[in-house]
Amino acid sequence: MIAGHVFHRFTSAAPPIADRGDGLYIFDANGRRFVDACGGAAVSCLGHGHPEVIEAIARQSERLAYAHTGFFTTDAAEELASIMVEQSPGSLDRVWFTGSGSEAIEAALKLARQYHLERDDPGRCRLIARRQSYHGNTLGALAAAGVSGGGRRTSRC
Repeated sequence: MIAGHVFHRFTSAAPPIADRGDGLYIFDANGRRFVDACGGAAVSCLGHGHPEVIEAIARQSERLAYAHTGFFTTDAAEELASIMVEQSPGSLDRVWFTGSGSEAIEAALKLARQYHLERDDPGRCRLIARRQSYHGNTLGALAAAGVSGGGRRTSRC
């Protein structure tokens, strides 16, 4: 397969085409082996091709591949949430699943804002974040890091 229509991070050269994975390695289309040290922060720590993971994915996809969390829950989601709550401190007893760290930060910003609106305290609309640090790729996360893309913000909320 020839790369051509995917917009990659670096436009001057196409990355190698990942063909398969085995344990901690990714193999490209030419058979070259790479240590997969770029799967993301703690998201690919099980390696590639782990038989138990493959079996669990197959078993779940036979039952149900996807159900939108805005309208449904699943036994798998409820079971994972219970495990997470058991390991959480204090009275934390709810879990909000997201697909990425960026999405998690965006959700946290929205949940914090909604919390104060529901307490009838709309003036609480500022947040504290490290400037020019990475909080994710969404507009909210970038703005929280001070990467607003131009001009000075004039609105208070």
